[in-house]
Amino acid sequence: MDRAESTGLGVSVGAHLALLAALTLGFASVRTPPIASDPIEVSFVEDVALRSASPSIEPPAQSLAPEIGAPDEAAPVPEPVPAPPEPVPPPPRPQPAPPEPKPVPKPAEKPAPSKPAPKAAAKPEPKAAQPKTPPAKTKTETPRSGSGERTRGSRLGSDFLKGIGSDASKSKAQAPRGAVMSSQAMASIGQAILRQVQPCADRQRTPGPGAERIRVAINLKLNRDGSLASRPRITGRDGVDDENRRYADRVDDLAIATFTGCSPLRGLPDELYDVPNGWSDFTLRYKLPG
Repeated sequence: MDRAESTGLGVSVGAHLALLAALTLGFASVRTPPIASDPIEVSFVEDVALRSASPSIEPPAQSLAPEIGAPDEAAPVPEPVPAPPEPVPPPPRPQPAPPEPKPVPKPAEKPAPSKPAPKAAAKPEPKAAQPKTPPAKTKTETPRSGSGERTRGSRLGSDFLKGIGSDASKSKAQAPRGAVMSSQAMASIGQAILRQVQPCADRQRTPGPGAERIRVAINLKLNRDGSLASRPRITGRDGVDDENRRYADRVDDLAIATFTGCSPLRGLPDELYDVPNGWSDFTLRYKLPG
């Protein structure tokens, strides 16, 4: 391989590596757009009351009591069986007395009267130890509390239905359902929010002609007490034309200032805070008054 071929091979390898790096960075920079909730259409009105959209809770279906029957007779408790007596150990055998030592004769070199040999004192025979026989312990079972009967059904008093209506419930539901965010409740919450920020909106000045036609979709992250969890975010805009396009950014800033200036929000239904599509993450449309 000559010099020209090696140079061409190096350039080709470098170009392929650069192309591979560009493709890798391009795929890595692609981000999935966040899923935003659809904004609701609201407008400024004076007399709108906030209504809770909690569904009417109907009583659950009545449960039937178990069948009551006489308790089955239990098997008689067996009588306690005495424990077998412990075996008595045999008495120890008496040991025989040791034999008496024989006298040792002295040498007969010097005649001398021999002294009588002392008699070895006989050891007293050990008395046989009388074994103590402990009294046999009889294991008795402690009687358990209860009647010892196995019941077949529950026993209910005569007043167990006290406080319950005599009419049977027509409901087939097993438990009451919780609150649900309906479209009516969402519109009521949006009206309540705009009514509270109205004083802050009235303090904003229109930046120019046609700016009041711009409507922005503003997203609010709220805490349970109505305060802002983060800065409001503009997620969409419509009503922009050639005349008011230059005021679009200014309208965004005025909308954010309106909601931050009148925070926290009061009177929002607590039961609709963390339900699906609840007002903890709420998006609504807003435009400058005028």
